[in-house]
Amino acid sequence: MAPASLLAVGALMVLVGVAVAASWVALPLFLAAGAGVLAALAYLALRHPRATLATVALLPIADRYLVALLVPAGVRGTTNLLSEAALVVVAASVGLAAWRRGSPLLALRHPVTWLLGVFVVVAGASAVVNGVPPLVAGAGIGFTVDAALLFILPRLAGFGSGAARVAVLAFGGLALAAAGLALCQVVLAADFLGLESFTGRFSEGHRVASFLVNPNMLGAVLAMATPFAVLAAARAGAGRARVAYAGAAFVLMLALLYTFSRGAWLGLGLAMLVVALAVEWRALALLALLAAMAVATALVLPRHVLDPQASDVEFDLGAAIFGRLETLSDGTDLRLRFIENAAPIVGDHPALGAGPGRYGGAVAWRFGSPLYAEYTAGSVPVQRTVDNFWLHLVVEVGVLGAAAFVAALAAATWTALRGARRAAGWPRVTMAAAAAMGVVIAVGSLTEMLLEGNTTSFVAWFFLGAASVLASTRLDR
Repeated sequence: MAPASLLAVGALMVLVGVAVAASWVALPLFLAAGAGVLAALAYLALRHPRATLATVALLPIADRYLVALLVPAGVRGTTNLLSEAALVVVAASVGLAAWRRGSPLLALRHPVTWLLGVFVVVAGASAVVNGVPPLVAGAGIGFTVDAALLFILPRLAGFGSGAARVAVLAFGGLALAAAGLALCQVVLAADFLGLESFTGRFSEGHRVASFLVNPNMLGAVLAMATPFAVLAAARAGAGRARVAYAGAAFVLMLALLYTFSRGAWLGLGLAMLVVALAVEWRALALLALLAAMAVATALVLPRHVLDPQASDVEFDLGAAIFGRLETLSDGTDLRLRFIENAAPIVGDHPALGAGPGRYGGAVAWRFGSPLYAEYTAGSVPVQRTVDNFWLHLVVEVGVLGAAAFVAALAAATWTALRGARRAAGWPRVTMAAAAAMGVVIAVGSLTEMLLEGNTTSFVAWFFLGAASVLASTRLDR
């Protein structure tokens, strides 16, 4: 790395520390240091676009869950905007570099780009038809498609198998760190190092969240990381590498079990089934073996040895795994209630929806919506989102908009899957795991706002974009 780049990296690290310190002094100083952080990222994106893009993809894990712990409560809402701002400045830098090379149009030639364009047009039409205020409409559309820029940016920057592998290892390392802390919450104490856990309603005991605050968010991250480890173990030769990858997959799956995130479980199972049928059948067999080992381990693993009183919370592994099925069968499940509640809105606005930013997502939660007074008064919990990204999308932009977004995600996933079938070695693992990640986040978004939340949507679109570059390259190693 050139001296100027090393200086920029050093300045970036110093500015992050200055921003944290300034947050305790005055908001203007914090914002000034934050602007310096963005300037350093913009410079690094010009000089080292691949590494900077990977950093931005993982940044939501830091700005929402790590940096937010170091600043005053009144500033935490501002830190949550860091990843969006970083995405904008890095996208401008990468786009400028691509324009100088004369390659932007070629990188944009992919079905995902056109389908996302269709989605934006339909969402804009919905905003006009429904008279949505420009600020609300812009935020509603932007919060949905901003992460999809990370599909396009690797195509603008170019991504080789080496850079993709480094990004995989970085994401896997973060996921393993989260898994390790979650298991400490299980074995040592539910509030280990001040981390949060939640008492389950179906005899789960304490549902762990590690530093990701929400058990479902932790479950999604672990489920998205697991295919990389499982596929690497399935493809590795005999020896230490296979044992290391299989061990990492086991740790991820054991921690995933203790999140009791059923959407993440289902998403991982379906994702690996798709990958097994299309690319690598041994991965599914290995996943089944590791899942059985995780359940067997959970039956004998000691719990809360540093806090015996935490054991007073009922823990029944069998009831925890299957208990929620009873609420689904008798119609009392909260997510079913949201679907019933949304049905009249969809019936009144089937094609274009009731307007972006008007129902269920972060924008409606912040700005409010007339839909709540008209359709939802008293029938759903106050201040709760719908916990279902696809339902939120159908209500806001209708069948046409939702279909365009589904098609874009499906096209990105299919590109990765098709590329994996033609490749070998690490590129095969990377593309197959990226395809699995697309399935995981699509299924998990039925029970959580994963494709709106930056923590999961940034990394998913990034790896799908990197996989699309690998898929367009002749790979025979």
